[in-house]
Amino acid sequence: MKKYILSIITLLITLITMISILKLNILPNKYLVLLIIVEVVLFLLSLLQLSKKKTLKVIGIIVSVISILINTIGLYYINKTNKFMKRGFNNNNVEINAYNVAVLKTSEYEKIDDLNNKKLGYLKNELDKNQYLDEVTNKIEINIKEYTSIYALYEDLVNKNIESILLDSSYIELLEDDYKDIYEKIKIIYSYDIKKEVEKKKEETELKPINIYISGSDSRSGYIEAKTRTDVNMIMTINPSTKKILLTSIPRDYYVQLHNTTGYKDKLTHSGIYGIEMSKSTIEDLFGIKIDYTIKVGFNSVINIVDLLGGIDIYSDQSLLTHCGDGGAVKTYVVEGMNHFNGAQALSYARERYAYKEGDNHRIQNQQQVLEAILTKVIKSKETVLKYSELLNSLSDLYRTDIPETIIKQYIKNQLENNTSWKLEKQVVTGYGTMDITYSMPGRNLYVMIPDMNSVEQATKNINKIKELNE
Repeated sequence: MKKYILSIITLLITLITMISILKLNILPNKYLVLLIIVEVVLFLLSLLQLSKKKTLKVIGIIVSVISILINTIGLYYINKTNKFMKRGFNNNNVEINAYNVAVLKTSEYEKIDDLNNKKLGYLKNELDKNQYLDEVTNKIEINIKEYTSIYALYEDLVNKNIESILLDSSYIELLEDDYKDIYEKIKIIYSYDIKKEVEKKKEETELKPINIYISGSDSRSGYIEAKTRTDVNMIMTINPSTKKILLTSIPRDYYVQLHNTTGYKDKLTHSGIYGIEMSKSTIEDLFGIKIDYTIKVGFNSVINIVDLLGGIDIYSDQSLLTHCGDGGAVKTYVVEGMNHFNGAQALSYARERYAYKEGDNHRIQNQQQVLEAILTKVIKSKETVLKYSELLNSLSDLYRTDIPETIIKQYIKNQLENNTSWKLEKQVVTGYGTMDITYSMPGRNLYVMIPDMNSVEQATKNINKIKELNE
């Protein structure tokens, strides 16, 4: 019986490997057949260890050990890939609103109970059903005052007309744009989150052209599930048949009608406060297209991804010193020509706008460059192989998406089958800057960008052309 043990182990690990590969379902049939043939041949050769001839026996043992070693390593990578597929796709299970009760820093209030029978102001909005008030009113007796202007709310607190305010953390970040010293004047004495379950997309196996909305958040929030302003807005149109990708970038200050709202229009960046579905639907309304899936990425994700890849190479059309040195970014001297950036430098470059005459329009081009460089590095660099396990462990925590695992597997299988290079094209919709009232922050004029509808219509044509093209 002992002489069969190594053969039995070889057979078992070979079967487990093959079953795992079949379940993973990313290998095209031509590679699957080849792999089965190799596995069968290796196993048959390993049976030579049962021979009475010493030479054949040694060869069989060596082949058996090699087969076990190769399959063990293969199983390790298969399991890593499978875990990533499960965690990395259709993983936007929840959206979070983070709320804060704030008081003046000079006040005597230190905890929520200190506000018993005091005045608390909150912001009323037709998109928000105000269920978040229950968290506070169930804890203490408090006099509620309703506001429609975030500016009036904050200024009443500063002028001591009310003792406290209750605001979504995203709105506090909005206020900081106008009141740079806000965190010197207020202190947060109570915070809580309200979570909303997100319905998962159904699994699909059809390989077809798709539009993906990419939302980039620059929030201070420690978790990517939080609803925040969306500072990067891109539509990625992918056609697997023609191997073409079109990146369409939309300025963050684009003055648009938020989906299912009336009255004032708003900056596109403000749409993220109401969730990624609001941003997606608003963009669908603007372009008259269907967006199939969404990806939400935190800006800090750029640092981790780029560093894991060993940096990226970027061509700059001018020399400059970036202004941005916060949120993990570092002030970076950029030379005209090729630059090698680590994660913090890449983030600083992607955020920069003050050094350019075109401002936000040039920043959009930089963001497209960074995304393109990351995609190129992932596809072509040896770092992807050398740090495969580390990359997979980290990537799924850096974004949230509703893209089903089955769709990604079909794209991978298609790429392995054809092994052709992709062509990436880029476009940006344009407009002109002005000052106007916004839906989310009525009360004063803010800088907005009026869309050039000719550029929007042309961009829509280009998107539809990429989706409809066949080989």
